Amino acid sequence: MPELVILGLPPSSCVRTALLVCENKGVDHRLQPVDFRSPEYRQQHPFSRMPALEHGNVKLFEALAIATYIDEALDGPPLQPESPAIRAEMLQWISATNDYLYDSIVRRCVSERFVKPMRGLDPDEELIANALPTITMHLDVLDDALADRTFFCGDRLTLADLFVGPIISYFAATPEGKSTMPDRSNLSGWLNAMADTTGYTRINKIGR
Repeated sequence: MPELVILGLPPSSCVRTALLVCENKGVDHRLQPVDFRSPEYRQQHPFSRMPALEHGNVKLFEALAIATYIDEALDGPPLQPESPAIRAEMLQWISATNDYLYDSIVRRCVSERFVKPMRGLDPDEELIANALPTITMHLDVLDDALADRTFFCGDRLTLADLFVGPIISYFAATPEGKSTMPDRSNLSGWLNAMADTTGYTRINKIGR
């Protein structure tokens, strides 16, 4: 069996998703740090983003493609529902994460709170403040969706949870998250359930 390699940097929420998929499938893997701005890395990911995957002759980029491949090609507990309707629901939450949550939470809050200080820059407080109404609306959507279930697609962990998880864990560690998350008990309960899944707390450690 060829070695499965995830290429990317540990702080990336998308890289964390790929690692969580490996962990919850029980798949041996290795994280290979990269300089994602280098011309060499563009051979792996033509848009210079993370993650990318190498598994023998298989080379992929983008977290959804990587997660789907790992789940369908390798042995281990399934992370996608069998029901077409519930599988579509899973894809709905992944799409919402990539299209809405990443922009409002990661780009406009988490990056300001964690990435900028690492570069010696101050957070843009105005940007964060302006984003907060959208962020809280998005949190309410997530909280409402979890009113009658443990995970986003029911009582079983799926890829949807592994896409949402790293973003919400980052946000929960920000001042904004600490002030808004406790008011959303369903989302907070889901985050506690995620902490009990394989590798979650270790992979999502802030400052990793």
